Amino acid sequence: MVITGPLASLALLISLAFGVADAIRTLKDGPMIDAEGREYKSAPLRTDADNSWPNFNDGPTVRVECSEVSMIVTVKADLYKNGYLVSPGELFLGEETSWCGAVASGDSEYVIEADLQDCGTKLSISEDSIIYSNQLVFSPAVTYRGITRMAHAVVPVSCYYKRRHTVSSNAQQPSLLFFPATYSPGSSAFSLRLMSDDWTRELSSRYFYLGDLLHLEASYHGPDSGQRRLFINSCVATLTPDATSVPRYYFIENHGCLTDSREGSNSLFQPRNRADSLQLQLDTFLLQEDSRNSIYITCQLEATPAIWRSSPINKACNYIYPRWKNVDGNDGVCQCCDTTCTPSVSDPVLGDTVVLGPMMIFTNK
Repeated sequence: MVITGPLASLALLISLAFGVADAIRTLKDGPMIDAEGREYKSAPLRTDADNSWPNFNDGPTVRVECSEVSMIVTVKADLYKNGYLVSPGELFLGEETSWCGAVASGDSEYVIEADLQDCGTKLSISEDSIIYSNQLVFSPAVTYRGITRMAHAVVPVSCYYKRRHTVSSNAQQPSLLFFPATYSPGSSAFSLRLMSDDWTRELSSRYFYLGDLLHLEASYHGPDSGQRRLFINSCVATLTPDATSVPRYYFIENHGCLTDSREGSNSLFQPRNRADSLQLQLDTFLLQEDSRNSIYITCQLEATPAIWRSSPINKACNYIYPRWKNVDGNDGVCQCCDTTCTPSVSDPVLGDTVVLGPMMIFTNK
């Protein structure tokens, strides 16, 4: 018997609905994780009216790749493998917003790339994995006559990362295997590293809890490092690597004033052990009015000739009640921390911008 008219349309929609349901179940079967802990997972979809499954040689229509900081979802234009091409404006990751939408990548596929904390992605931690989960949403456009010929689809997508443990104080913390410690534009002689509590080694873990201390070490390691003194001119915390993004929090400003030490925190420049490095302990924090718990730290570093004395623009000042104190002595150069610090002379110095992150800050252990 051949079904025509409204019953045929109803049958087609039911077939599509069951196809989407099967795709969702397939994704829930479990992740495929490579040797480096990245997950590559895709959703097989129904291909034609007889509801036969595509064989693996056809390739998936949805593919997920996981980088160190982002989820990349690639979608074939022929999403259902039935000859009907979807448009990028009908595909979203998590949220139907422009910055979470798809863009064309060639003639036959689209790509959505989003930071792991963006577009409503949710974080969970299992015994051996760090998991970022979201949904690929296909929202078919309605024609000018108010009809659509494709079913709405929601396909779970996720990134799994292997977890390992390192010991910091008495707590065990999860660690991704490949988060970069420092990014600096071009080739730089400056670095910013996250160190262990006793300052003896660089930490691989980037996971912390409110109440923990971050131990940061800024260094200059150029060929003349023995003749240079390192200063941290300014530092700002943001939710992305873009130091100009909002919200943001400056915790060092005014040419070396650790303003966070005035906020009732344990933040403190440490006494110097070398002229070409400077160590800083910083209380963990979260930026208000945003659910993301990733923190990037961007610092402006400078290296002056070591023979120069501290000045209003070359200093490392802690606020120790009731006054500012300079780790290099000569506390008078810190008096401008409550106003504006301006140079008395214009002298050239070496400098660069470094970015540390992402670090993940959790509220509860």
